[in-house]
Amino acid sequence: MDQNSHPIDSYSIEELDHQPPMPWDHLLAAIRRSPQLSAVEAARIAQHQPDVTTDVLNPLPAPGPPTWDGLHRVINTLHRKNLLPDDLPQTRSASVILTHLLTELALAISGHRGPRPDLQAASAETRTEAAQVRFEIECITWLIAGRLGVRTAASGSLKGYLKHGELIPEFSRDRVLQTVDTIEALFGGALAFGAAIREETPSLFELDVQLAV
Repeated sequence: MDQNSHPIDSYSIEELDHQPPMPWDHLLAAIRRSPQLSAVEAARIAQHQPDVTTDVLNPLPAPGPPTWDGLHRVINTLHRKNLLPDDLPQTRSASVILTHLLTELALAISGHRGPRPDLQAASAETRTEAAQVRFEIECITWLIAGRLGVRTAASGSLKGYLKHGELIPEFSRDRVLQTVDTIEALFGGALAFGAAIREETPSLFELDVQLAV
């Protein structure tokens, strides 16, 4: 289905395992459903089980939306690491802001927005087609959101590919997966990241139920 994806990069999953590439939609499904593993490791394991298919469009069970306390923790972490974007969307939805942050991180860490931070992620080529940039960022954002259990619909070219089998631009699987892992590692991995975004800070003014008059 993704026969027009980018030739395999150095350190690629397919090259290491000496197997033909798994269809990208199958690989996306396997990675989204394995937050206990890194994206690269989940893809590697999926390569050894090509007969196991998963409905990539089937909604993932979500433990709940991100909280404002959790979002503040994410923002503070990014601020300390000098990775916080200058502008945040004006909205009452923590999920929308989190998705925006993931998109901005994907652009920065993948190298699609100028010099990237030195975080060991695969860097984009000097000249990358706009369609490739959009598709890779859509994949990175959607993958991480799914691994965190946050409900975010696929958008753009990724949506057309998953729902209607539309052709997709050339892209780097390795850059997508390595960027996912690099972003999640900022928060201790996908599971720790998922717990962080749902953090609830007890109020100093809350009373124990037994003590309430």
